[in-house]
Amino acid sequence: MVKKIISTDNVIIRKAQRKDASEIILLVKHVMSEAPFFPRTPDEFDFTTEQEEEYIDNIALFLVAEIDGKIVGSATLDRSNLSMLSHTADFGITILKEFSGQGIGSLLLEKVIDWVELKKVEKINLEVFEDNLPAISLYKKFGFIEEGRRRKAIKAGEAYRDVILMGRFSNE
Repeated sequence: MVKKIISTDNVIIRKAQRKDASEIILLVKHVMSEAPFFPRTPDEFDFTTEQEEEYIDNIALFLVAEIDGKIVGSATLDRSNLSMLSHTADFGITILKEFSGQGIGSLLLEKVIDWVELKKVEKINLEVFEDNLPAISLYKKFGFIEEGRRRKAIKAGEAYRDVILMGRFSNE
């Protein structure tokens, strides 16, 4: 597939809404089929529209990246309800392959970091496959550091892959 070149001026970053649920499910399934950077297959991602709507309503932050009315990426931040973990949030990002490497991830992360600072979240956590070098580069650009590694956490066929644990502190 030929990569579509876009200008980040054409990208709208906004909060996800319940009406986006079906399109978000399709986005996630599409990205799962494009890139081997998810611990489940598209067939195993079996959220219903109603479940996705509930997720949108209940997660701390759910952003979408939209171009010409089409959702091409998303970012989520899940903040724990547990008192001793409430200073942290878990981050995830999904971008269609044809739009990767064009600054959408940076736009999403900028908005996430703005929200984190506003809400006084002290630390963002994430997990990334060891061979997802573009994502690792993006995270490092935004101050994430490697904190650990889950060796052979993923097994696809006979091949094992490590998962890297990364974190970013707001005050550092």
